[in-house]
Amino acid sequence: MSDFSNKTIVITGAAGGIGDATARYLHARGANLLLTDVGTEGLEKIAAQLGERVAIQAVDVSSEADNEAMIARAEELFGHVHGIFLNAGIEGHVGPFETQTNEHWDKVFSVNVNGVRFGLKAAIPALRRAGGGSVVITASVAGVRGTNGLSPYVTSKHAIMGLMRCAAIEFSPEGIRVNCVNPGPVDNRMMRSIEDQANPGHGDEVKAGFINRLPLGRYVTNEEVASVAALLLSEESSGVTGSHYMVDSGFTAT
Repeated sequence: MSDFSNKTIVITGAAGGIGDATARYLHARGANLLLTDVGTEGLEKIAAQLGERVAIQAVDVSSEADNEAMIARAEELFGHVHGIFLNAGIEGHVGPFETQTNEHWDKVFSVNVNGVRFGLKAAIPALRRAGGGSVVITASVAGVRGTNGLSPYVTSKHAIMGLMRCAAIEFSPEGIRVNCVNPGPVDNRMMRSIEDQANPGHGDEVKAGFINRLPLGRYVTNEEVASVAALLLSEESSGVTGSHYMVDSGFTAT
C-alpha cells in the first residue's frame, strides 16, 4: 500500500467523482491535500468529512493566475508540493462535427488543454523545489481513439497526451515524472451528461450500448480510476514516466 505521509498532493477538479475518490484514497494514506475546483461548495463537504490535512481553494483552471495561486497556497500551507493530479475537465457539447461551434471548441480547450498546461507550468517549479515529484493528468480513452459526437473533447484529450509525453522527456532529468490515467466510461456525472446529450430522454439506452462494447460488461468506478492515479503519484511507480494507463473495462482492447 502506498504511503503518502508527509507528502502534499494538489488535486484539480476535486469535487467531481474521480477527484473526490482520489482525495479520499490519498488522505487515508497520509497525504496532505489541497483540493481545488471552480467553486468550493462541493469541496467544503469533502474537507469536512476528511478533517485534518485538507485545504480547499476555488480555482478556474483556465486561468494561469489561478493555477499559480493554487501552487503558492499549497507551498504556503504544507511547505512543499510533491505531486499534482491535473484532473479537471469537461465533456463539452455532444453532437456532429458541423454543429460544434467556435464557442464549444474554445470552452473545452480552455479547461481540458490550457487547464493542464497552466497547471503543469505552475507546478514544475514547486516540484523542482521539492527535489522531484509526480504529475498525473486525467486523459481518457478519447485520448487514444475517436468517437462520434465528441470532436472537441476527443481532440483535447489527444492534445494532453502529447503534452504529457513532451513534459515527461523534458523534466525526467530533474526527477519529475509525468503520466496520464485514461478512464473509459466511468459511472459518474460526466457519463450521464454524455449519455443524455447523445440521445435526450434515452440516456439509459446509450449507456446500455456502451456497456455492450465493454469486455468487463460494466462501467468502471471513480474508485478504480483513483487507485491508478494514486499509484502513479506514488513512489511505487518511480520508474514510470511518459506513459498512459487505461482504466476502461477493456474498451480499448476491442
